[in-house]
Amino acid sequence: MNQPSENRTASGASANQRPNSELDQEPATTNQRARRSLRFGLMELLLLTAVAATWLPVLIAQRQIAELEVDIQTLQPLTTDLIVMDEQKLNIREVSSISSNIKSWKYYGPPNADLELRFATDGINNYSFPADYEAVPLPEGRHAIHLKEVNDTEGYHRELYIDKEMVIEQHHPLDALARFGSSIRSDVSEQSEEYSIAEPLKLRDQRYSNKHPLKVYTSFDLPVHHDKKGNFLWISPRSIVPEPAPKLTVIEHDSQLTTFGHRQGIRVRRTNQTKVAGLIDIQPSISSVLGDQDRRDYYRLGISVRPILESDSRPAIPEQQPNTEVPERPGMPISYRDTITLPNGPDALMKNGRVTENTINEAGDQMRLFAHYPRFASGAQPIVEILFDAAHPNRIGFLPHAASGSEHMKACQFVTQFDARFLWRKIEMQPGKDTGPDVTQETLASVSLSQLYPQIDLTKFADPNGVAESDAPDPTPFPWQPISLDRLPRFESPNNLADRFKMSLMTDVPDSSQLKFPAGLADWLKYEGVPNRQVWWLPAEQDAAGTPITVEVRATSLFPTTKIPLVGGPAIGNVRITVPMPAAEPIWLEIVAEQPLEL
Repeated sequence: MNQPSENRTASGASANQRPNSELDQEPATTNQRARRSLRFGLMELLLLTAVAATWLPVLIAQRQIAELEVDIQTLQPLTTDLIVMDEQKLNIREVSSISSNIKSWKYYGPPNADLELRFATDGINNYSFPADYEAVPLPEGRHAIHLKEVNDTEGYHRELYIDKEMVIEQHHPLDALARFGSSIRSDVSEQSEEYSIAEPLKLRDQRYSNKHPLKVYTSFDLPVHHDKKGNFLWISPRSIVPEPAPKLTVIEHDSQLTTFGHRQGIRVRRTNQTKVAGLIDIQPSISSVLGDQDRRDYYRLGISVRPILESDSRPAIPEQQPNTEVPERPGMPISYRDTITLPNGPDALMKNGRVTENTINEAGDQMRLFAHYPRFASGAQPIVEILFDAAHPNRIGFLPHAASGSEHMKACQFVTQFDARFLWRKIEMQPGKDTGPDVTQETLASVSLSQLYPQIDLTKFADPNGVAESDAPDPTPFPWQPISLDRLPRFESPNNLADRFKMSLMTDVPDSSQLKFPAGLADWLKYEGVPNRQVWWLPAEQDAAGTPITVEVRATSLFPTTKIPLVGGPAIGNVRITVPMPAAEPIWLEIVAEQPLEL
């Protein structure tokens, strides 16, 4: 009876054991998990902390190092050290100097580069590297270049060093590099950079501004196409020899302005300026007007070309003729061309023409271009051949021709404009009528305007208040005065050319800076340059018909194109040269300084 009960008890105990065992095991499992989780968390935290403490700075540093490497690459060239980036190239940088008169560079020259260090103080221009220079071999490897400039009471001194050894030394007198400021350019920066060893490299291009020859503490700049003085230092392959800058050239400033002729001498300018419409615009060489400000809209001298027919009582004036392109503005448009022959049919280039380097001969010492005029109302159509000779940078030649279909011209006149602003008041002549090749400067005399116009009292024009304004087209009361060729000196020309007469117009103003110009006078009429001359070289031989060239001058008491009295009284206002047609020999105009100064 008890067995079943035991069984039940056993069975019950067994049944009760499972739950108790499960209940007993569940807390243990949870505690174990808790213990294991707590143990893992603390240890892992410690390990992670250790790992973070060990590797996090490394990871941060790696990011910072990458940024620092970029900064270092940027900052390295800015240090005083030279960083060689390519051992097969020229590596160079400019470095700061403790002295303002010493300029320094550090460089690395690759092996067998065969480079030269070159230095020049003259002939600095925009066409090429200076052709006249001193040079020394450039050592290979790492070295330093130093240029020392010293200016003192004895002159200008230049010393060039490679490391501590002086390799070039130059001394110039005070008047050789007279200056008033300068401009500086370079192809080398203050950072280390690499350059090709096959091309010249400019280290220093310093160009001086010239001192005004008459005014104190005043400078003037030469035009950009002129040679300048200064300091020009460069590195070049030994095999590269600079080409000399051209003596004759066509300079295209822009679509509105072009000049032809001597690069540093007298030139013809094509411009759309109103006051020179119909005139050949002449720009004298800078050396002949030294100190006179050069401006874009500055017209110094004009030539009016006037054809004369057999039936003409007076020639037509091209600057007063209707302008076919701009009817509201007078002045015949002049087309400058490479050739004397115009194209057939409509001419789209009539306004600006076409002038290229083809106008210069192969040797580069002769240039000619052609000024084409429209047909005048009389039927005459002149073409003027304009000549330049590199041996005479202050001269320009004119040889008149007749265009195909032109009415026959018996003569062609060349009349100068704007002469009065230069205050030319005397003509150089011989005292008597004897001329010949033996004439010397000592036998010549200066003939004043009072001798040319004995019938006019010139003293009444000296007082500006005594000059009356006139409404006439030509306000001057002075007539044309002929100049006898017998009174002009005659010179033999070299190379079997024709003998020539020489007529010189001179000023009586030794220093234009001392003049007091009238109030209201335009700047372009205030001549402030050195004293100069207008010189004409005229062929002495007559044409086949025996008709000689005729020369005339006319005085004026007013500034050109104004009614403002001239400072100091009347001066020569125009020169008129009449050339019989057909002409065989050119006439030459020269504007030259009275006492030429070195630029």
